[in-house]
Amino acid sequence: MKNNLKKYLMVIATLIAVASMLVACGAPTTEAPAPEVPAATEAPAAAPATEAPAEAKVFTIGISNPFISSEYRTQMIDELIEVNKEYMDQGLTTELVIESADTDVAGQIQQLQNLMAKNVDAILVNPGDVNGLNATLEEAVSKGILVISVDQELNVPGVYNVGIDQKAWAMTSARWLAEKLGGKGEIVQIEGFPGHPANVARMEGVAEVLAGYPDIKVLATDTGKWDEATGQQVMSNFLSAYPTLTGYWTQDGMAIGALQAVMAANPAVWPQGVGEGRCQYLKLWEEALTMNPDFDSIAVANHPGVSPTGLRIAVNMLMGKKVDESKLGGSNGLSFVLPLAAVITSSNLADGLAMCEGKPDAYLLDKILTDEEVQQYFVKEAAQTEKFTVGISNPFISSEYRTQMIDELIEVNKEYMDQGVANELVIESADTDVAGQIQQLQNLMAKNVDAILVNPGDVNGLNATLLEALNKGIIVISVDQELNVPGVYNVGIDQKAWAMTSAEWLAKKLEGKGNVVQIEGFPGHPANVARMNGVAEVFAKYPDIKVLATDTGKWDEATGQQVMSNFLAAYPNMTGYWTQDGMAIGALQAVMAANPAKWPQGVGEGRCQYLKLWQEALTMNPDFDSIAVANHPGVSPTGLRIAYNMLMGKKVDESKLGGANGLSFVLPVAAVITSENLDEGLAMCEGKPDAFLLDSILTDDEVQQYFK
Repeated sequence: MKNNLKKYLMVIATLIAVASMLVACGAPTTEAPAPEVPAATEAPAAAPATEAPAEAKVFTIGISNPFISSEYRTQMIDELIEVNKEYMDQGLTTELVIESADTDVAGQIQQLQNLMAKNVDAILVNPGDVNGLNATLEEAVSKGILVISVDQELNVPGVYNVGIDQKAWAMTSARWLAEKLGGKGEIVQIEGFPGHPANVARMEGVAEVLAGYPDIKVLATDTGKWDEATGQQVMSNFLSAYPTLTGYWTQDGMAIGALQAVMAANPAVWPQGVGEGRCQYLKLWEEALTMNPDFDSIAVANHPGVSPTGLRIAVNMLMGKKVDESKLGGSNGLSFVLPLAAVITSSNLADGLAMCEGKPDAYLLDKILTDEEVQQYFVKEAAQTEKFTVGISNPFISSEYRTQMIDELIEVNKEYMDQGVANELVIESADTDVAGQIQQLQNLMAKNVDAILVNPGDVNGLNATLLEALNKGIIVISVDQELNVPGVYNVGIDQKAWAMTSAEWLAKKLEGKGNVVQIEGFPGHPANVARMNGVAEVFAKYPDIKVLATDTGKWDEATGQQVMSNFLAAYPNMTGYWTQDGMAIGALQAVMAANPAKWPQGVGEGRCQYLKLWQEALTMNPDFDSIAVANHPGVSPTGLRIAYNMLMGKKVDESKLGGANGLSFVLPVAAVITSENLDEGLAMCEGKPDAFLLDSILTDDEVQQYFK
């Protein structure tokens, strides 16, 4: 098989070379290889049908690693050897041929030449330079060698990449830092090796995030050479030079040194800082909190397990399995983009420390995909006849919204069942807390669902479990609430913008001045957090609007009515109120029951019951006014349509997505009802029960706008 494979790839390489020479005469040479990439990427899977059984072939894989002075690389090499032993025990591979030493580009080129001389079947390379190895890697591809860049993405025709999205990885922590600083402050940056592929991608990501926060000033940037001691020295220098420092961004082992420098200096006001997903850092963070409880950090795992996962992918490709290119991403569409192993914040630091039990301090939080899990990246036999199973996780049932949502999910799913695409939904739905919803998700994973639609009950509490689902190859979509979990898609309206619409209406209705109260949902719930942030942002523009009080109505009509009754008694000078969802019905009922001399103006809900109540209220007080911005349950069945299209192999057009991490299908609201179109809203309710929320579910044709 290897000889035929090499001959096949040599033909492809020759065609690429000829095409390059021809195009060079009349067009930019950079365009020549592009038409040939698909052929080259399919070469490893071209011959297996006519070859001898795969069991007769034993493959040799080479490793090129140019940097050994890091615990990451030590863990990486150990895991590569361990995973390769699994395949050796199956008679599929020989011992790894490892070229590993601290060296420069010329030295790594020699490593690659050595591996080619030893006739390896595949090379896993952790590159030390963005472009310096390209010619040598192309030479390896032309010899019929499968080449995979691990941990760093290269844009070399025919070379696959396996790793996390380094840019998105850095953006996650940079965005956390910017938000932690309230969007303003003075920070420093400690980077790795300038010019190294991972460092280039990361620093570009950080710069992109900070560009959105013009009030954050970067005082200085220096290299810590991905070394703990150097990172500590650089941070010590920064602390001396910039006593007004309020934050710092760094990466990998340098984060340990940076925090050690802060703890040693113990300034009056500690800068907030970015950490690392390593046990040593998490323990140091815990210790730092004993010195300064106000210190905060984030640790986004850059896990070494991407390399042994790359080894698994290499073995499967060598055995002739065909890559499902619809599952790949990256700059040239040849990247296996893996989800992160963990994102640790103060809210789940205890979980991170629990992961470290029994592990050495140098251990990096990790995840190696199993051989079964990497099958998600390969074409399945008779995939067109496969039926998919989607699971639903819903932690709150005491609301008409959720009832309508579940009914619509079942109804839309039946369309796909009738087409032979879907099985019945697996629904986990109950009033429960974070621990209970984690159990719901575990139950769905145990039932081997292909996708999970989750309506999350907490902003961060489910993150680790959702990452676990992603690592099992399950598509995860958060519906109705946006989560910032790498790899998790979101489908819903913009909850913050939704709330700002009604808050802006109220502020203008009050002519920019007055006394208001707020009735919120469950504090800490993702949607409530986003909404209240939006309301606060609007009211900040109106200094003459005073918020007298805020209380939770628990997204419950009766509770909302009681809270509003209390507010009316406590604040007779109230001129307006902002609330949301079913609580708006209770709030207006309380106003109508109290019938004060001057009614406060209030925000309503896009539900038929509210619109009818509003109409009734006008018969009591024609001066009352309201607004109803629909938060429609149809976002969830729309999310179900998106899930099935993704499961069928359609590729998402990420240029159409938005949100905090660029993974959100942001849907328009179904309706905005004011006094000007109240009659139209009531017309939408004809033939509908009072509990019906004004709604819109995108058709399958309409969701195609989000796919390439």
